[in-house]
Parts: sequence; structure tokens; C-alpha cells
Amino acid sequence: MKYIIANWKMNMDTAALEKWLKEFTGLTGGRKFTDKIILAAPFSQIKMVSDHCAANGLFCSTQDISQFGQGAHTGEVGAFQVRQYCQFSIVGHSERAETEDTVLAKRDACLAQGVSPVVCFAQKENWNKYYLPGVFLTWEDPLNISQNGLYRDKDPQEIEETYKYFAQAAPELAMIYGGSVNRQNTTRLAGIPNLGGVLVGNASLDPQHFMDIISAFE
Repeated sequence: MKYIIANWKMNMDTAALEKWLKEFTGLTGGRKFTDKIILAAPFSQIKMVSDHCAANGLFCSTQDISQFGQGAHTGEVGAFQVRQYCQFSIVGHSERAETEDTVLAKRDACLAQGVSPVVCFAQKENWNKYYLPGVFLTWEDPLNISQNGLYRDKDPQEIEETYKYFAQAAPELAMIYGGSVNRQNTTRLAGIPNLGGVLVGNASLDPQHFMDIISAFE
């Protein structure tokens, strides 16, 4: 089983997101996926996306989470507040440029509430700093994150060699990959042994593009 995650980031309002869900549902045609398809929604639409996922065999995630528990943390959203809506939460995405301590605190906040953290990290040698049972790890190089709709693909050979390293270091892990994932490079990514799935940014804003990526893995 692979984990294919759509990270929409801060792009769609409610009307645009409703349109996305309708178009994507039309593309699926009631199809049941063998992989886990995860939609990472903004907090403002988390219930709407959660309801849609529950009705269509998909899974819901947040795009971030607070490192804090309940208390006087103005503007923060805690894992205990979203656990009824989502099964996953993206933690430590490179765009946020958070410290290691912050990422670890967010990871632990998720685990304490039964939410599976999808922890992003950049240095391949540091994977074991973030891993605990129940944690999903995503390797992403900040230099290869798409920006303003432009993809900055990493050398496929480097990706393959890195996932060989992960397979040797932790054969039990299904390590996810993030970084300018799109329909042009997905077929190559899908063929990499031990790659556990992909975290899709800009390409996930187009339902057809996202479906093409899913189909490459399915």
C-alpha cells in the first residue's frame, strides 16, 4: 500500500474546494483505491473535507498542527481539536522552516491524540531523529519544492539511491517522498522499490493531474 497525499497549501477557498471535490469524485467514478489517498485540507474546511473523505473511502489530514496542548495559545489549532475529523497531520514541512524541537513537539502532540503525523525532513541521515511507531516519514529537499507553479525535479538517480539507503537503514519503513511530484516524474517514482508514496503539492490543485499521479501508483 502506498500513501498519496494532496497538500493543497493556502490556495482554495470553500467554493473552489467544493469544485475540486466534485471534479475529483467524477474522475474516480466510484472507484475503490488500493492505496491510501489523503487530502490535506486547511483548517477552515477540515470538516467539509473530512465528511467527503468518509463518504468516499479517502482519508483526511491537516496541513499543520500546534505543538501545544490545550491552553492559552491564541490562533493555534491543537490535535485534540481535529482528531474527530482527520487521521493524519503534516508536520515540519520545509516551507515552514521550523526547528527540530518544534517538529518533534508537533509529532508528539499528534501521537498523544491518536493522529498519525506525516513528518517531513530534509537531511536523509536524520530520519531516525523523527521516527517513532505510528509516524510516517517524508523526505523532501527544500531545493526541490515547487514554487509558483514551477517544478524543480530532483535527479531521479539521487532519489533511487536515497531510497536504497532508507531500505538498508530501516527496511520496515515505507518512506514517502515529497518535492515537485507531478505526472511527468511519477511513473519513475512509482517504480522505486521501498518508496512508500508521495506528498503532492502544486500538482494536487488540478484534480485530473492528481488522478494521473494516483493512477501511476495504482
